[in-house]
Amino acid sequence: MTRIMEVDIQNIKSSYKTNNYDKVFQSICFALNPKKIVEFGILEGYSLDCFVEYAKNALIEANDLFDDFPYNAADYEFVANKYKNNFNVAINKKNFYNAVNDYENDSIDILHVDIANNGEVFEFAIENYLPKVRGIMILEGGSPSRDSVEWMVKYQKPMIQPVLQKYSNSVRIEVIEDYPSITLISK
Repeated sequence: MTRIMEVDIQNIKSSYKTNNYDKVFQSICFALNPKKIVEFGILEGYSLDCFVEYAKNALIEANDLFDDFPYNAADYEFVANKYKNNFNVAINKKNFYNAVNDYENDSIDILHVDIANNGEVFEFAIENYLPKVRGIMILEGGSPSRDSVEWMVKYQKPMIQPVLQKYSNSVRIEVIEDYPSITLISK
């Protein structure tokens, strides 16, 4: 049995709060009625809260590197405790790049990726995870202004826009909002 929880997005650190992306997650969940959601990148659980609230019948697998991520990392104990009564939620320590073989083709309804995304993350997701997704991939970032954020420039991370242009004729891509932006990708 799933414990229903209120989405308390006001007190969570997330770039998604700026544009009320909870409404995007709600709309996607309503449209797809997902049975399996996989998420990479938890931090404090903004998107995970949305999925718990809006996809009550879904099995949700939330993955993060936790303390192995050297920057703005999620706290495993905080996250595990927060979702301990949600029996449809599994909290795992998994690496996005290493976990791809954990999923069968067409087995995921919604894949959400928010792991300091850059062009490399987007390309890996399209090449390796899109075959696993029967519904939609949601990736943080994708707009030109998101490509020019301080950390992307400072650490010379590969830009996302060229990757989206590269795949624009072979997959469906929609970038929502200018900043922080999210990108929806489907086959």
